[in-house]
Amino acid sequence: MYPKTNTLPIDVKVRCFPAETSALMKSLQVCLPLLLALCLSLEACGQPSFTANDVVPPLPKAFDYGSNMGYFPPNYGDKALATLARDYGATSIRPGLFHHFLEAWGYDSRKEHFQYYDTIGLRNVVAILGFPSEIARDPAFYCPNQQSELFDKLYEPIWDDGENGTPVNDANPYALYVWKTAKMYKGLIKTYEVWNEPDLDTGNGWLQPGQPGNWWENAPKPCETKLKAPPFFYIRTLRISYEVIKSVDRDALVAVGGLGWPSYLDVICRYTDEPFEGKEEPNRYPLKGGAYFDCMSFHAYPHFDNSLRVWDASTGEYRNVRHSDAAVEGVWTQKNKFQAVLAKHGYNNTTYPEKHWICSEFNIPRRSFGEYIGSEAAQVNFLIKTLVTAQMQDMAQMHVYSIADEKPTNQAENEFAYMGLFKNLDRVPAGKAQPNAIAWAMKTTAELLKNTEFDATRSEALNLPSNVRGAAFRNKDGQFTYVLWAVTKQDRDESAEAEYAFPPAFTLKYMDAKPWHHSQSGAHYLMNAKQLILTGSPIFLTETFVANDYPKSPKIVPNPTLNGRAVFEFWMFEEARASVEIFNANGRLVAKLLDNERLIIGPQALPLELSHLPNGTYYARLITPENSLTVGFVKI
Repeated sequence: MYPKTNTLPIDVKVRCFPAETSALMKSLQVCLPLLLALCLSLEACGQPSFTANDVVPPLPKAFDYGSNMGYFPPNYGDKALATLARDYGATSIRPGLFHHFLEAWGYDSRKEHFQYYDTIGLRNVVAILGFPSEIARDPAFYCPNQQSELFDKLYEPIWDDGENGTPVNDANPYALYVWKTAKMYKGLIKTYEVWNEPDLDTGNGWLQPGQPGNWWENAPKPCETKLKAPPFFYIRTLRISYEVIKSVDRDALVAVGGLGWPSYLDVICRYTDEPFEGKEEPNRYPLKGGAYFDCMSFHAYPHFDNSLRVWDASTGEYRNVRHSDAAVEGVWTQKNKFQAVLAKHGYNNTTYPEKHWICSEFNIPRRSFGEYIGSEAAQVNFLIKTLVTAQMQDMAQMHVYSIADEKPTNQAENEFAYMGLFKNLDRVPAGKAQPNAIAWAMKTTAELLKNTEFDATRSEALNLPSNVRGAAFRNKDGQFTYVLWAVTKQDRDESAEAEYAFPPAFTLKYMDAKPWHHSQSGAHYLMNAKQLILTGSPIFLTETFVANDYPKSPKIVPNPTLNGRAVFEFWMFEEARASVEIFNANGRLVAKLLDNERLIIGPQALPLELSHLPNGTYYARLITPENSLTVGFVKI
């Protein structure tokens, strides 16, 4: 048996709307009550007569800063985790509504939580679907010794005649689960993500066309993915999800489940849900998988996806480039590969509508395991740069992985234990969560860019040199916030420096600069728009004005420093070359911030990063041809 058509039978339409105009009203009087009864009993009027090949619902304009959830009993349940995420900048989250959980605890068991998410401003929630209870799991072994991870009876009809009080066929457990979930959470979920990482593989996803077993020219075998089932079954799961969800909430989005391999997306787009070969059959399997999702969701972990090494033809070997800008470039290289697949299959707003885009997991670790990148500075820089450039890439959402470290530090077994916004929350008392640096970076970014939109025209007008990256964001009042940084280039090195001047047409004089930790420290400082000294750490810049009584004497802000971070502020009264050196209490030179560099008239601000130095008293010395000034400060 196979699914019925998505629309009312043709003969019903013909009988109810005859061609004879003179009989129209009489026919309507007879047929409309019948149609109404049919809609009420079967909800057939809600069954979609369209697919994602026809229309994709719009998204709100605002970009969403998202976070993945976790499980940290007893003190941090879902509401507490959601509040933490919101308090540190998140506007969306990505929880799961798994079949095995809802069947055990009730379909309404999480509704209060989702209502709570909505009340605290977590909009456009992404909910993961899938993961059957054992009784609903497919008992088949398509892969020897490994049972299928998918639902049983996927190929039972999706719809029936409503004899069980639902419009879906209750004998199809996945269809019934999706319908009950969509009905219960309608209006509280914007995007339904179908499974999580269905293409997690055993090693063939990366193979290129022409290589034996590659997915570009072959369908993955059941043993090659985590689903342990034919890929056509996943397309079937997408189809059921799309038809059922759209019958309940046409404005909701259906997304593929956080893909990692463009070749698997190509599999989805070139096969149908026909169970044996994925071939097209007009009556039963008329469309390929691209018709059954609105939103392209992918995962990006550039520390292990080959983004951080390049082939060096001069040595005949790979060369490592483990720094934040290479990692950010890796995210968008991955996205572009997925986009090329969609374009190849017509999802380009010409043949079919384009898909929306979300990245439902992304991060790099703050500590290194083996050859992987790993430092607090790299993680902070990567997060901000990714969130900024995502808005240049037409992304709708970016969900950092994860809300908290998977394990306490002394139990960490791999780099994923060092990706939390917060330190591990196991047995942490309520209200005592400890934010990692990345949490402050996310909060700063979200707070300073909220209620703004990426302005492509203004960003282009910045005319950034090759060693500077950044973008312009405009709020509803037409005011701009600029995010700029010097491009990192060296392996395992986040230090970088570049000089930049805003174009004269911008008529900017002075900028209020806020560093990544502004949400924690409140730090901000004055910079001259005609001569910005940028580092590998992004800064947020808004126009400001200087009063005549603005203090001109050098100072360290804050003093004492915050975790070894501060800014040396001083005023240049004339254009000259200058050096800035840092000495310890014994008079030994420990750092040089400027070395005979040309500075123009006006305020200057040089970030200090002294976390590698011991606590104590230090001195910053400004040396010009005419003068030498020294300022003392304390590092704690």
